[in-house]
Amino acid sequence: MKVILCEDVAECRETLYSHIKKYFTQNNCHPEISVYETGEALLADSYALRSAGIAFLDIYMPGINGVDVARKIRETNEDMVFTFTTSSLDHGLDSYAVEALQYLVKPVGYAEVERVLNKCMKLFSDSFKAIEVLSGRLTVRIPLRDIMYIEKFDHTCYIHTPMETIKNYRSLNELEREFAGEPFLRTHRSFIVNMRYIEDIAANEFIMTNGAVVSIRKNNKLAIKQAYRDYLFKHSREM
Repeated sequence: MKVILCEDVAECRETLYSHIKKYFTQNNCHPEISVYETGEALLADSYALRSAGIAFLDIYMPGINGVDVARKIRETNEDMVFTFTTSSLDHGLDSYAVEALQYLVKPVGYAEVERVLNKCMKLFSDSFKAIEVLSGRLTVRIPLRDIMYIEKFDHTCYIHTPMETIKNYRSLNELEREFAGEPFLRTHRSFIVNMRYIEDIAANEFIMTNGAVVSIRKNNKLAIKQAYRDYLFKHSREM
């Protein structure tokens, strides 16, 4: 998850950045926070526009204002959550066009930022949950939502994501305990799958969205398949 902060006044920018950083540190989350001084600089960063989920935008900036920045972003990112910072509420009605979460009137205190980010954490809770594994000599933080499946082979666990495969030496049992309450399913002594990425069910296998085949242990096949069907039923009711 990436967080955007766009504010042209240095003092306000530093204060707001400090509040955002404090919040995530206290909640043991470490999203990337990208800071911009103008709307033009933000709109030029195509990666941020695609990957960010939360944006704090100052309304009154030289050049393009915060509301118009949000309109531009909304054209390609329907899910980003906008919070506007302002010294005036004159643009209140404009926020409806971009579905802003909230206005924060300057000077912005920590308690106000905390309330906004608490709402965001509920909206994006899956984006902040992650595991940390040692891969080589580096500690790698992997968002749970990015894990497609985990495969154990010859005392090594391979964590497969849409972008890469990460090799580490934590046991599959240890990793499974970290997934408690999440949509992960132990299908075999050598596999854990993220049920979000299951495309189809075969006789003794799950077919993943990337075409990978994950084995289902025969002695518990019916229960494993039923656990996946229960997940689909629950997910369909929540949509």
